[in-house]
Amino acid sequence: MRQFKWIEWNLQKIDAHALSAEEVEASFDRVFSLDERKDGSYQMFAETPSGRRIWVIWRYDREDDEIPDVFGELASVPIFVITAY
Repeated sequence: MRQFKWIEWNLQKIDAHALSAEEVEASFDRVFSLDERKDGSYQMFAETPSGRRIWVIWRYDREDDEIPDVFGELASVPIFVITAY
């Protein structure tokens, strides 16, 4: 299950585009395209449950020096949405 990190800053950014955290989170289940950007974040074109097509810019919220566990994966790294419109 995905975990998201929401703070006042990114909630205000999506609210300015008439989107809720719930709509943006649900759009991760309806992805049309996903591209990695030069800065390591991702640009995703997706659809909300109501059918609205949106762009979401996001990154994994982890420290660069975080060490993977013995199985080679990071445990439940949250998704930090930078903006959605």
